[in-house]
Formats: sequence, structure tokens, C-alpha cells
Amino acid sequence: MSNAYVLCCVETIAVVDLVIFAAASNQVFGLGAVRRISSDSLNFPIDLAAVWRDADNVNWASNSTLDEGSDFYVANRGNNSIVRMRQDGIMVAIRGVTLGDRPLDDVRLNGIATSTDGSTIYVMVTDLQGKQGGVLALPTF
Repeated sequence: MSNAYVLCCVETIAVVDLVIFAAASNQVFGLGAVRRISSDSLNFPIDLAAVWRDADNVNWASNSTLDEGSDFYVANRGNNSIVRMRQDGIMVAIRGVTLGDRPLDDVRLNGIATSTDGSTIYVMVTDLQGKQGGVLALPTF
């Protein structure tokens, strides 16, 4: 997925390849091929986060870019779950998000990020009206 921009749809993830249109000194990216990742584990995916972030060069990566070969996490708003997927779309694992032993019936997932050391998943949640929210810190898997 290097040089690709990923968009989430209802039950698929669109992977948009980026191509370079200008010289190396002034790189301009444009639209390349578009392909979709489909999986039964996707249920209204709302956001993605790298399992291993590319932090080799702070001038190149935004610190949210997938490291080469990294899996990624998908936050599913439809069923408040997090899916870990490989770049080829194969599901590695899935976890439901709960507060203690109670499901998140009155909130929904709204975003996802990972810590710089890769040990924590941060999940943003909002109430059903989108007026109040918070951040949950969860262990990686």
C-alpha cells in the first residue's frame, strides 16, 4: 500500500494508488488505480490506523503512514469492533469494544490511532448524537 490513499466505504475499503506526476524535487501525486478490499469483518468502517507506523524519517512519513509490510486496524462503526487486517485484505483478528463487561450501546466508534511505540490503540467514541465523546486506550492485538 505504499503511495496509496485509503478511503472507507460502507462494507469495503477503497485503496487508491498514488502516482508521481512531477520531478523528484517537486513531487505531485495524482490518482492511479483504485481497488477495493472487501471482508465480512467490515461493518461500516469509519477509520484506519497503522499497526506499525513508518517513523524511519520524520521528514518523509507523517507518523501515521503504514510501515512497509504493516498490518492495519479498522474501526467499524456499525458494530463497534476493531479489525486487524493485512494489506491484502485478509483478517488477522477482530475485537469488540466494550466498557468493562458492558457493550457500547449508547456510543459509537468515531476514529482510531496507534501510539508511537505500537503498544496502545486509541479509539475515539461519540454519543449517538455526536455531541459528547471521549478516547479509550486499548491494548494492541
